[in-house]
Amino acid sequence: MPRFDNQTVLVTGGAGGQGSSHVRAFHAEGANVVIGGIDARRGTALADELGPRARFVRLDVTDESSWSAAVLAAESAFSAVNVLVNNAGVQNPPATIEHTDQATWSRILDVNLTGIFLGIKTATPALRRAGGGAIVNVASIMGLGGTAHYAPYVASKWAVRGLTQTAALELGRDHIRVNTIHPGVIATPFIHEPAAGATAAIADFYSPEPFAIPRLGEPADVTRLLLFLTSSDASFITGSEYVIDGGLLLGPALQAA
Repeated sequence: MPRFDNQTVLVTGGAGGQGSSHVRAFHAEGANVVIGGIDARRGTALADELGPRARFVRLDVTDESSWSAAVLAAESAFSAVNVLVNNAGVQNPPATIEHTDQATWSRILDVNLTGIFLGIKTATPALRRAGGGAIVNVASIMGLGGTAHYAPYVASKWAVRGLTQTAALELGRDHIRVNTIHPGVIATPFIHEPAAGATAAIADFYSPEPFAIPRLGEPADVTRLLLFLTSSDASFITGSEYVIDGGLLLGPALQAA
């Protein structure tokens, strides 16, 4: 039997590069999928492609009322919410702290941190009504160390770690597990296209060649880990962090003489 048969999964940023991979995989494993996002054209197209076990809901993750409407829509369509994947995120254009304006700082934290806070807050009663479930917050390896020129993004991803562990402590007795995934450089438009206000994409100045696994990550690499963490196979795992970066954080691999 598919791992997510008769379960409902809400994925934010569900029509994006990583999000659409997650949505398709959950659907293939039997889940009802709710695609949350602000791009109605792509989200609706994906839902139409997948069929009656898929819905698109317009979701601005920075707005609590939008969250409430999305959770209500999921329960109305499929009677429950069993899994929440906080996948939506935005990147700041590179700039030193000295040259980062407050509006950029606030925007990045609103989406990447407040969006996850609101998701946990709003989805928790629905998960509790379903008898428990799982939340996975998608952070970044940039939440595990400093990165010059990306202070807003780095700060938001560091904060997600503490938020995840706090939620795990609060929700464990409700049979709701909360974990974090920290992807490295994954081959999506997020990496191959410049952030708003930037002139170069991350892929323009990053090469995986020196590292242990000399390739960019693929969305499916993250999806496979996500499916495990939200399945019953991970029923004893909560408050944990999982790095999936091909060894980038290990540093350059030594070359044979």
